Amino acid sequence: MTQSTPGHCTVGDAARLAAVSVRTLHHYDEIGLLVPSGRSPAGYRLCSPGDLRRLRQILLYRELDFGLDEITAILADPDAGTDEHLRRQHQLLRTRRDRAARLLTAVEREMEARKMGISLTPEEQLEIFGTDRLEEHAAEAEQR
Repeated sequence: MTQSTPGHCTVGDAARLAAVSVRTLHHYDEIGLLVPSGRSPAGYRLCSPGDLRRLRQILLYRELDFGLDEITAILADPDAGTDEHLRRQHQLLRTRRDRAARLLTAVEREMEARKMGISLTPEEQLEIFGTDRLEEHAAEAEQR
């Protein structure tokens, strides 16, 4: 890893560490989402350990399907420190995991029923999706 300043690495090194493109990090810089803390004497952007922590937060929120504008707003919250972001991300991941587990169970149930020659009713096939998201689906349909 190139370290022109103690504790700092180049954007190229940060990109390799995070498995993203340098162009992605340049874009984050351009929109103010992740502005590297320094520059090398040769003009290379340098990321501090704090920049790398912010990059981790950005990438995790991206993995959770947040848009860049949403992430910018989330990270701009002056009352939300690293611990708050970790708690929020932890809860979002638990929710995603629980939903995936319910979907997996439903698919396995239908696979088992089909294997046994049993046809599930439409209600049984669709019960996993519940009615708690009807408003969300209606709003999405309206937008389209």
